[in-house]
Amino acid sequence: MRRILLFTLVLLSVWSCATKKVDPEKQLFNYAKSDQSLIELLIKQGSNANKEHWVSFMVDCKTEKQVSEIISKAKLVGFDDDYISYSDKRKLWSSSLSAPMKLNLVEISASRAKLMPLISIKSCGGVGWGASVEK
Repeated sequence: MRRILLFTLVLLSVWSCATKKVDPEKQLFNYAKSDQSLIELLIKQGSNANKEHWVSFMVDCKTEKQVSEIISKAKLVGFDDDYISYSDKRKLWSSSLSAPMKLNLVEISASRAKLMPLISIKSCGGVGWGASVEK
């Protein structure tokens, strides 16, 4: 239960930062700093960075079709999907795309680099991630 709570808190904190609306000129978010902070937080909570973690990248878009298309393409590059859901409050469709990897900037960045070309900047939000503590 504690792991689920921690995963949810970490995921929400990163997701809220990564999906914040910004001016189009500022769309190029520097993920490295937030990724490193999240890695450090997971390690501080007892995670072994050298052990594989099931890392989930969050995708939010305006339409279910966009999310479905991203999922189809993401599966081709090695990701598993967990769900598709709609938030009445945020008016967005979401999914989680997951893959096993170690907690380091190189692997996190490489995985995000596979996803970013699949995601429309105009109609989808930033791509945050989260993981459970793995000791």
